[in-house]
Amino acid sequence: MKKPDQLRKQAREQHLSGNTKDAIILLTEAISSDPSNVLVALDMVQIFLDINELEQAEALFNRLPDSAQKSEMGVSIASQLNFKQLAQNTAGMAVLQAQVLKSPDNYQANFDLALCLFAQHEVEQGMEKLFFIQENNPDFKEGAAKEMIGLICNMLANTNPKESGVYRRRLANLN
Repeated sequence: MKKPDQLRKQAREQHLSGNTKDAIILLTEAISSDPSNVLVALDMVQIFLDINELEQAEALFNRLPDSAQKSEMGVSIASQLNFKQLAQNTAGMAVLQAQVLKSPDNYQANFDLALCLFAQHEVEQGMEKLFFIQENNPDFKEGAAKEMIGLICNMLANTNPKESGVYRRRLANLN
């Protein structure tokens, strides 16, 4: 295994065990030894996303070549960036949860809460919010819930085709 690949593996292990600072140091070392290794850069973007350093994540991601941005990992990261940015434009998870608890039929709060949930990788909970809207108010924001369900299904198609299929069938059964 080449040195950058070993460092990426070590960095991933460090990050997953909560040693994010050490992971960043390892990835910095990896990129120094092979500046053209876009996988190392993508790993760094992922860490920035995980620790909510959105500006750094976006800046680094935007400097990557198109081939890296359009790779499976790049598309996943672009989606995460998008959801985190959308979530930043909401009232925030705690406020939205309180609004939904107080007024379960607040479709805007449910929709915004779904965005926050997706930003935190809580796909199942986010989809439940969207299906609630779709089942009770399918015309909300000109079908925004249905459109978002489709988008999430497309994203899941690569990583979890079974789950994507379950959501697609559920949506089809609503029509």
